[in-house]
This record gives sequence, structure tokens and C-alpha cells, in this order.
Amino acid sequence: MKTSALVLALCVGLFANAGVRAAEPAAAPQASAALFSAKPQAFERSSAKVVGVYMPMWESTAMLDRLQPGSVTHVLYAFLRLCGPGQLPKDAPKCEGKQDYQLTSAGVEKRFDAAFGRLKAREPHVQVLASVGGWGGSDGFFHLANDPARRAVFAASAVQFLRDHPSFDGIDIDWEHPGDNGASNGVQLGSPADGQGYADLMHDLRRALDQLTAETGRPYLVTTAVNTTQAVVKRINFKRAAEALDLVFMMTYDFYGSWSPVAGNHSTLRSSSPEADDSIERSVKNLDEAGVPRAKMVAGVAMYGRGFMGVDKPLSGAAKTGAYPGADGSAGYREIARRYLGPKGQGINGYKAVFDAQTQAWNLFHPQHKLWMGYDDPRAVLLKGDYVRKNGLAGLFAWELSQDNGDLLNAMNLGLGHLPLKP
Repeated sequence: MKTSALVLALCVGLFANAGVRAAEPAAAPQASAALFSAKPQAFERSSAKVVGVYMPMWESTAMLDRLQPGSVTHVLYAFLRLCGPGQLPKDAPKCEGKQDYQLTSAGVEKRFDAAFGRLKAREPHVQVLASVGGWGGSDGFFHLANDPARRAVFAASAVQFLRDHPSFDGIDIDWEHPGDNGASNGVQLGSPADGQGYADLMHDLRRALDQLTAETGRPYLVTTAVNTTQAVVKRINFKRAAEALDLVFMMTYDFYGSWSPVAGNHSTLRSSSPEADDSIERSVKNLDEAGVPRAKMVAGVAMYGRGFMGVDKPLSGAAKTGAYPGADGSAGYREIARRYLGPKGQGINGYKAVFDAQTQAWNLFHPQHKLWMGYDDPRAVLLKGDYVRKNGLAGLFAWELSQDNGDLLNAMNLGLGHLPLKP
């Protein structure tokens, strides 16, 4: 089956289940069920579109060894941290002997460097990025970004990391979030100067990695992962920063969660209302207005859901009484598929899979217990991939690999038009 026909057939299954008239309804049952195989597939890439995944340092390197051929183009290693001011207490052992504003490094990075080397021996096209920061790990950026000397120390440390770990192809800056860290570690940080400091940091890092390229003859990437709501985007000089960036990984998830006043699907293609800033579509508009080229935008997929209790209807903006049972109201897709969604994508154990035409997203709803989980369904990911292709974005990426059973990474590739290979 040709790629376009396959994706069309899979989308037919989505629309048939959603009650929308489809062009070829006869293809729906088999095509829809194929999305829920829980079997990672190999792919023949039909374009240069990005298929990226985060690889957490706290998971086993065996996950990399199990990646199927052609299924990814970029892997983001999460996370390196900054030593010195803003340093996390748990990073103290990794910062022994380090200067302020240098990067952490330890044996785990060596293990992953070897695993990435094995991956690249099989898949030479794959590019590996060391992501720095993350939620709770970004405080150091607030201390260094507005000081040229401190930025220089950081850039030199990034270069040294790449020298010491040759399987890595660049640095990803996951600074959450310039101007306001949300007191993530109990200390409020941020100032209006951060928006320009962010851009300056990207350019300093770009120059440092270009100098390394001049020595080695090997190109290196500078990328960023960023919250793409207007409130954050407007604080940053993105027009200047984008000149130094190869890719912008759009964290188009976590729009809703235990912290939000109402319930909502946290990872949607379209906004819940014309004015709502809670979707990929709105995030693209935000970055368009900020001067980021679409060819550098990578839209986000969540390999986890966020849920709520006390919800009468599974619609964004619904009242809730609390977060879904669990540590933070979230669940990985692997668990969602097994416990709530089922092998046909219809819902099991009292849950119903409900398509919301407004947001182009799927939700799991338990009407008796009034539990609602908003998540990225493979059918929704197909639509995200189609949007990326039609609107000139660079591709898709996801947080994070261990949470998937194979369905979502498969859907990312299918949505971008890549051909599945037979076993």
C-alpha cells in the first residue's frame, strides 16, 4: 500500500469512530485496529521530516538497542545540568571539581555515549542531542544567560562535552522558562532581561560549536525545547535566537494538568476555543509572530496523558474536583493503552474513547466514576503529522520514549508519510 493510501485508510478509521462521514468507510475497522498493535515498527523514511524522541538518563540503554530501523531521526538525551548557582542538590557528585556554569557529567553519560554509538552504527542518519535543563533543572540558566563571561564558560563546557562524548551531535537548551521559572525549586527566578539573554546564549553556543566544526569537519546542532504559549514566547527575542538555532522543539503539551483551574486535554492539535492558547495550531501562530521559520519548528507529541476527577463531560474547560489518582495526575501511554484504551482503541474497564472534533484530540472518559484522561491517541498523532506536512513544519518529537508501547512512535512516522516495512 502506498504511503498516502495507508495514511488515508488509517484516518478513515479515526473519522468513522468519531461519527464523521469518511470517504472509504469500508477500510475503517482493519485500518483503525492496526494503530493499536503495541508493536514498534521499522520504517523506510520518505522525507527529511524530523521524528524525535527524548531518552531519559534514568532509563535503560536497552531501549536504544530495541529501536526499530528508520523509526527515529533525532534522540534527545535528558538531561545534563548546570553546576554552580541554581545547582540541584542531587547533582553535587557530578559537579565535584567543576567550575560554576559548567555541565554535569558522569559515568551514565559514558554508558549512553556507547549506546548511541551502537545506534548510529546501525542508523547513521540518527542525530543525538544532549538536552540541558528541563523542568526543575533550569535554574542555572537564570544566573548565566545575562553575563557574557558566564555564557563563555558554559559554551566551552558544551564543546568539551562533545569532545568527550563523540556519539553526540549537538546541544539542546531546555530552559524552563526565560523570565519566570515558576519557583520550580521553591526559589522564584527570572527577569525581563532573560529574553535577550536567551538569544545571546544561543548565539554564543552556535559560535562555539561552529569553531568545533572548523576543527573536526563535523557539523553540530544547536536546538531548543520551549514552552510555546504566547506568555512565554513574547518574553524571548526569538527573531534573533532563531538565527542560531537548527530546530525548535515545541513543547505543545502540558497545557492542562493538576495545576490548572479547569480540566482539559493537555496535548491537542487545535485550540479548545478561538481565543484559547492550548494547541499546536496556536503555538505555530505564536512562533510565526515571533519570527521563527516554520522549517525549524518541531511539533510535540505527549507519550503520556493527564487526567482529572469529578468531570461530568470530557471537554476542555470542564469543571473538576481534582487531579487523576496518582502522583501528579498523569499516566504513560503504555499504561493507558493496557488499562483504559484497549487493543481496538475504543476504551475498556468502563472507559470510553471519545473524539473531540473541536480540538482534534481523543479523551478517555469513565462516566460512572467521572474520570477523564486527555492523551495523545495514535489517531490524533496521525492528524498532527498531516498538519506538519501541510504547514511546512520540520517534523514531530515526543516526550518520552519509555512511556510508549510502540503505537505512538509508529503513528508519528505514519502521519509524516513514512513507509512501514514488513517484518
